[in-house]
Amino acid sequence: MMNMKKLILPFFLLTFLFCVTSCDDDNTIPDPDETEQGEGNGDGDDDENEGDENEGDENEGDENEGDENEEKEVLVISFESLLTEDESEFMPTDGVRVGENDPYSYYITAFTDPQGILTFDHYYQDWGFGGGFTYVNTTDTETPGYNNLSAITAQGKNGKVYLTANTSSYTPAIVTMNHTDKYACKGVWITNTTYAYLAIKEGKDGSNPSIAKQFTNGDWFLLTAIGYTSEGEEIGSEEIYLADYRKGKTEILSEWTWFEFSEISTADYIKFELSSSDVGDWGMNTPAYFCMDGITLIEK
Repeated sequence: MMNMKKLILPFFLLTFLFCVTSCDDDNTIPDPDETEQGEGNGDGDDDENEGDENEGDENEGDENEGDENEEKEVLVISFESLLTEDESEFMPTDGVRVGENDPYSYYITAFTDPQGILTFDHYYQDWGFGGGFTYVNTTDTETPGYNNLSAITAQGKNGKVYLTANTSSYTPAIVTMNHTDKYACKGVWITNTTYAYLAIKEGKDGSNPSIAKQFTNGDWFLLTAIGYTSEGEEIGSEEIYLADYRKGKTEILSEWTWFEFSEISTADYIKFELSSSDVGDWGMNTPAYFCMDGITLIEK
């Protein structure tokens, strides 16, 4: 019996040790430090990705904000504040005679818009406006003749006050840009004067008999805007018909019409010229007048 007990005891000890060892191998407990680090890396990647997405959204917002900031300032020139009385016009007294010793020559001066962005040449005599540009708020759409400076619309495009121009080789209608570093000229609104409209439409120019003829098939009246650098180099031109009776048409401007300056927007100054199919021994018979308003500038 003693021998049997001696054999059984070592057997139980071996069995116990074997079970303990097997349990340790199969049920190993993860290292807490390793577990936290692994979970931390996983969350960190997600956070970083989420952060990248947010950053992308912020960048997209910045780009959109940049697009909004790139919107150009548009400035429309107005002369509304310069005339306080109805049926009036610019009447300067500070001009210098073009021909110093010629008592019949024009006086020349200039005026600017209220903001000083543009300068306009102006010619006058003792009897009144002689050429270049002037500003008026007159409304007469019935009286023929050069004394009537009214637009055929009886008002401006954007108010009561607008520009009237008379242009020739002696009294050119010139607009000078004073801030070409900041603004380009996008275009202007154009229409006929009552003087030119009645001459073309009815053959009435205030003379007796009328010098200008009533337009018929094939006739035309053209306004050309020519852009120049400050050195006098021509950079381009734009054209618009104030009346077009070619090819069976009977079109004559009686409303304000947009005149785009795509080719001359960066000019330092712009000269306006008129031409017509009605020409006589002394030059063009059609009255060399037009009206302008709503000069539109865009920030560079």
